[in-house]
Amino acid sequence: MKGKALFLVAGATGYVLGARAGRERYEQISRAAGRLWGSPAVQTRVVDLEDKATGAAKQAGSKLQEQVSSTASSVVGGVKAKVSSSSDSPSSSSSSTSSSGVSEPLGDQHTTRLPTD
Repeated sequence: MKGKALFLVAGATGYVLGARAGRERYEQISRAAGRLWGSPAVQTRVVDLEDKATGAAKQAGSKLQEQVSSTASSVVGGVKAKVSSSSDSPSSSSSSTSSSGVSEPLGDQHTTRLPTD
């Protein structure tokens, strides 16, 4: 059904754009298309399709939000596990452990390259 409708719309568009019947025929077709688009049956269908599209978009958005939340929770859990396991191991010289048990950098750890002459 969708393919047939698309074919008819494409055919009508092609006819309008390619017709050599002149401005009068174009205006006649344009008025007929305007009446068709403005008909209550078509507008009812348009509203129904808009409502369905809005509902589908909201549903997909909430599903995506749940997936993002779940992924973020698992990433945070993994990071917390890494941080807690690294705080159990001996501290390296580039970090210190705060009172909360979270490893914090000692400051800017930039290295400067010396020129080699």
